[in-house]
Amino acid sequence: MPLDPSALPQPSQALPPGLDAIFVIHATPYVERREFIEAQMQALDLPFEFVLDFDIPAIPEALRQRLFRGNGLSPAQQSCALKHWQAHHLMGQRNIARALILEDDVILSKAFLPALSGLMQEEIALGDPHVTFLGCGGHYYVPHEQIRPGQWLYPRNQGKFADSYILSLATAKRRLDWIDANGITLPIDHTFEHIDRTLATPMFWLEPPVVEQGSHNGMFPSALDKSHPLWFQALQFRWKKLWRRRLHR
Repeated sequence: MPLDPSALPQPSQALPPGLDAIFVIHATPYVERREFIEAQMQALDLPFEFVLDFDIPAIPEALRQRLFRGNGLSPAQQSCALKHWQAHHLMGQRNIARALILEDDVILSKAFLPALSGLMQEEIALGDPHVTFLGCGGHYYVPHEQIRPGQWLYPRNQGKFADSYILSLATAKRRLDWIDANGITLPIDHTFEHIDRTLATPMFWLEPPVVEQGSHNGMFPSALDKSHPLWFQALQFRWKKLWRRRLHR
């Protein structure tokens, strides 16, 4: 069921210079997630828009047949992929030069807004195309010896999860064109990484990351995969974070 527009937040703060939109990928049955991300964005007073199209029951069969190859993805994974695909399409339809795309289970650190404002100067100077990851997906971090004071973004040779990333219109179009020609066979974060590697799209990581994913750190059950109990997820997440941070420092 679509969200009542009157229930959507109406923030007043402008986005940091160079960032033109924030899209939040959301499946409407997950009310707790919606309320959580709304509260975070309202606290930051940032304007954003939910991407609500393509909940599982609302996926047109013709579109499913056109974009997906094989039967490797569950309905939930297909829905998630199409919502990201739709966010890319909205950039093209509205001529949005650069957007931040978040998933609805993200947990934004206290440093999120200062980091977002700070990194945009480097983001704009990087040129096109490229993609920038803000989260700690997979607990991969920039090695300590490579970190430079005052530097926000670092070139890396791999992507991260699709929970939080910034991309330009040029990058969005490259991904859409590739999908139109080749279809989707993998979960959307793996699909995007495959596309970006294939097309030699530069990838950058924010260091330190300012986003965690609630479906990975034990706050929310996963909407895409069978998962361990939340207490176990939380314990596993903290252990991996501590261990991999230690390896990189």
